[in-house]
Amino acid sequence: MTEACLYSDEAALWMRRAVVTESESGGITVAPEAFGILGGNGDALVQNWEIVVESDEPDRAVAALTAAEPRLMCVFEDGRELSPEEAENLWDEVFPPYSPNYAAVDATVPRIWMDCKDGIYPHMARTALRIVTDELRKAGVRQAHLFSRSHR
Repeated sequence: MTEACLYSDEAALWMRRAVVTESESGGITVAPEAFGILGGNGDALVQNWEIVVESDEPDRAVAALTAAEPRLMCVFEDGRELSPEEAENLWDEVFPPYSPNYAAVDATVPRIWMDCKDGIYPHMARTALRIVTDELRKAGVRQAHLFSRSHR
């Protein structure tokens, strides 16, 4: 899907359709614009690497995002989440697969964002959503809404 996204104005539609499948009715839901692919129609395609957590438990949401941060750094363009040791071995390769350069939590929102150089990595985005959802559940958050704010 990654290669197809790089050459298609339908990439945004595909991404919206994919992320909503991560929603759990009555639990943690994912908005269609989460990690959205923007652009097309002649404009360069970019992906919005931000996830905002809307919840009645913002302190737990921040704790979950903080726990997710190191895990997100070990997710690669093909969607694989590796252990820190496995990821480090890949980073040492001459041409390693892509992973985020940086991730940070903003506790005031709460949100997490990743520096992915605006690359289009749908499998990495879906894995990131799964990690955030997993950490929210571990932190005791049962209801939340995940979305990305527009950066255009």
